Amino acid sequence: MALLTAETFSLQFNNKRRVNKPHYPRKALLCYQLTPQNGSTPTRGHLKNKKKHHAEIHFINKIKSMGLDETQCYQVTCYLTWSPCPSCARELVDFIKAHRHLNLRIFASRLYYHWRPHYQEGLLLLCGSQVPVEVMGLPDSRGTCAGLLHRYIV
Repeated sequence: MALLTAETFSLQFNNKRRVNKPHYPRKALLCYQLTPQNGSTPTRGHLKNKKKHHAEIHFINKIKSMGLDETQCYQVTCYLTWSPCPSCARELVDFIKAHRHLNLRIFASRLYYHWRPHYQEGLLLLCGSQVPVEVMGLPDSRGTCAGLLHRYIV
């Protein structure tokens, strides 16, 4: 799978309050890294929203299709341009509960409708299900997390 271009990464994962001109549409992107605990090479990729299916659902289907060894543990790290909606949060929690060999962490560049209680409930559901959701601060999007994410750039 082709990785993100530097321009796409820079435009989509920044978490500035305002977008400078020329304005561009912010897309929902999910970059992931699946790391086997046995030290094997990590699997990396990115997904985006498509008609009627959010990137998180594509991610779940992608991981299911990999046929992972359930006797081995995996660390899964997801970097999202937007935090999961309540429906995707529930799907992620159900997926992780059914796949105990996966340990999921989520880093979001921006919170999606965080002022609405329903969306807050989705985030709380993830955190309560041992799926930490961390929001990248402005310094992170340029520094630490950008450093982690550079592997997704061509």
